Amino acid sequence: MNKIIGFVRTSTMKQSNSIVNQRDSIKVYAKDRKLQLIDIIEEEGISGNALKRVGFDIVLQMVKDKQVDGVLCYWLSRAGRNASKVIELINSCLNNKVALISIKEGIDTSTTGGRIQAKLMAVIAEEELISIKERITAVIRHKKVNGLQYNGSPAYGTYVKNGLIYADEFELKIVRNMKNQRSRGWSWYKIMKNLNSNEIPTKQNGAKGWSINQVKKAFTYHYGEDKAVSLIK
Repeated sequence: MNKIIGFVRTSTMKQSNSIVNQRDSIKVYAKDRKLQLIDIIEEEGISGNALKRVGFDIVLQMVKDKQVDGVLCYWLSRAGRNASKVIELINSCLNNKVALISIKEGIDTSTTGGRIQAKLMAVIAEEELISIKERITAVIRHKKVNGLQYNGSPAYGTYVKNGLIYADEFELKIVRNMKNQRSRGWSWYKIMKNLNSNEIPTKQNGAKGWSINQVKKAFTYHYGEDKAVSLIK
């Protein structure tokens, strides 16, 4: 392999496998195996699931552009705490025929065994993501059924007190009126215009008044297919 890029990261400054230790391990690994290490890209003090992943994104782009023959990291499973990012790196390397080497896990996708290991890791990470999503959905469903707050802002027609969702009777009358209007064939636009012309305030009491999206959200929360919220009267 002619061009190898190293990648090291920690999400905090206090982790034991510091940037310095990872760099040293990568240099030793490359030297012992006579790999041409052209650079080591660092990402320090950034959470793995942060939106801005400068170092990670640089490595990923180099793989997609086939600027390197291999990526050498200390610990592949920690390349991003967000499992989807690890999956993306693995699949990008495999699809672009760029070797992916992990010192900690002993993975080297330039070999048949290494490719199998990497694919298996991607499958396990994918299953982990699915499992997490299912648990989150179950928690939200439980909170909905039991009238517990499950998001940051209360929906129109409700208010939150001590973590419980209560019915806002004034706002619920507005929502019931929306339902009646929809049953008579009113468009979302017509309902919006009616609310604004009658100076009915939104939940945020914004100066611009109602938008079509706000009308739809208020209606769907109480009468949508996924409606399963128990409100305390």
